[in-house]
Amino acid sequence: MWHVVLAAPHGEPQLCRFLGAHGVDVYSPQFPPPPRTRPGSVRDHRNRAVFPGYVFFRIPVSFTNWDLIRWAPGVRRILQEDGSAACLGDDIIDHFKRRLGERALRPAHRSFRSGQPVVIQSGPLRMVDAIFDKELDTPNRVQILVNLLGRPLAVDVDPTILRAAG
Repeated sequence: MWHVVLAAPHGEPQLCRFLGAHGVDVYSPQFPPPPRTRPGSVRDHRNRAVFPGYVFFRIPVSFTNWDLIRWAPGVRRILQEDGSAACLGDDIIDHFKRRLGERALRPAHRSFRSGQPVVIQSGPLRMVDAIFDKELDTPNRVQILVNLLGRPLAVDVDPTILRAAG
């Protein structure tokens, strides 16, 4: 059986190394790197966690030292159900591994159509009305048109900060 721990922000890799060194089986699913990513590049080192902040772990049968996990560096809490550590079946984790191996599980990506009104939800242009222009070559950027100083300006943004105006 697998259990789940909530880790500190961006603390999943450190927690996985620590627990792995103590004989605990860990799994923190990651999306595959975007196409055309060079090994060792900045984009290659970016955290692409499927469940940001969560680490799945399976302890050996004879394991009794829950304090090792509870007080591990980067642990916020162990997810619980009815006062004990919540359990997940092996079939669920195997399903995640299979889907990621097939590349059938991808980050959610909203698709907008050209000319569609959108609203920027965060960043310096927050709550500014814009018009979706086009998707760019990189999967993490899209181009929008923002009306500033009386003329439309093209701005490249992360599509996750956009929502359809309405």
